[in-house]
Amino acid sequence: MLLVFCGVLTGAGLIYVRLAGADLSRRPAAAVANGQTVPPDRIRLAVLGDSDSQSYHDPRMFRDPNARGGPWRTTTWQWTEVLARLRGDQIDQGQWGAWGTNKYRAYFDEAFGALARAPAKEDYRYNFAISGAWSNQLMGHPMRQAIRLVALMDTEPQAWKGGVVLIRIGINDVGSHEVLDEMARDPNGPLPTARINAAIGEIGQAVALIRKHHPDTYVLLIGILSNADWSGEFDNWQSAKAIANIDAGLNRFDDGLRKLAAPDRHVAFLGDRAWFASLWGTRDDHGRPLYKTVHLAPGWSITNTSGDDPHNAATSDGHAGVVWNTLWAQHLVTSLNAAFGLHLKPITDAEVVGFLKPSFKANQRSASERSTSAAEN
Repeated sequence: MLLVFCGVLTGAGLIYVRLAGADLSRRPAAAVANGQTVPPDRIRLAVLGDSDSQSYHDPRMFRDPNARGGPWRTTTWQWTEVLARLRGDQIDQGQWGAWGTNKYRAYFDEAFGALARAPAKEDYRYNFAISGAWSNQLMGHPMRQAIRLVALMDTEPQAWKGGVVLIRIGINDVGSHEVLDEMARDPNGPLPTARINAAIGEIGQAVALIRKHHPDTYVLLIGILSNADWSGEFDNWQSAKAIANIDAGLNRFDDGLRKLAAPDRHVAFLGDRAWFASLWGTRDDHGRPLYKTVHLAPGWSITNTSGDDPHNAATSDGHAGVVWNTLWAQHLVTSLNAAFGLHLKPITDAEVVGFLKPSFKANQRSASERSTSAAEN
């Protein structure tokens, strides 16, 4: 019994040692040093992040029928899903399927050298983004997104040469009402400063890990959005000073990402707020909502409002709607080409309209059915 007890303690100790650190020094196994290559006209794309990047059509994590488009969920697509449909012949996000386990199973898999990821979700294999994730989940338990992605990449290192890891995270760190409210009063306040510094530190560690193991893989860092532009916050911070302070605070976050990217030609920064403003605009000089309307086709007027039909920029649960995600996918392809000299075929405006037609048709049918039902009653 003593021998058994000691064996259990030893095993537990080994598990603890293997889970305790970020494992920045781990090297790829020799057996996978000459991994499978992919066709030169198709690049791999991996994603680390939060709900801004997790696919919407995951029946495991999004069981609420009102989530991600509600009654129009079948035609409400997230940007990775748009890319898969419009540029799947050039961009490889991995097979769609059920990936991951609960965190305890992931701990044991990882401790004994097996590939691990948590939580369980249905998504593209290289998409590690999880709704609700903070930046500390890039390297820390229970998700360890960057560490577990790199472990997966290490099994096929040649395939990731010229590939891209996109990191889009931080809105849960610095985008809450509490943080923005303090930022509106003082962009250098203790809470915003602590959150920004911590997030940039975590992202920096993730970049270092990826670059150490895969020096020929590109990393794209996505800037932070402002939740002051979300309709749920329109009644708050209605002064020029407050909005200027929020922008100044968020600029510190983006400047941190720029600093990470500056010394390395394989790392680039892509701002998000400027792109949003180019489409929907900003608040006015008094901090009041004065947003524009995006017109894509006759009858397609998309406003910076929240709702599940495609005429709203955001869904009812506060995430990017199908138009936003489709236009962002278009923007991303152009930006990847510019940042890394890739040769992806740009997504044309005609492709955007063609892709969105089913979404607007579904909404139109639903509106017509409601109108007919009301007339009959």
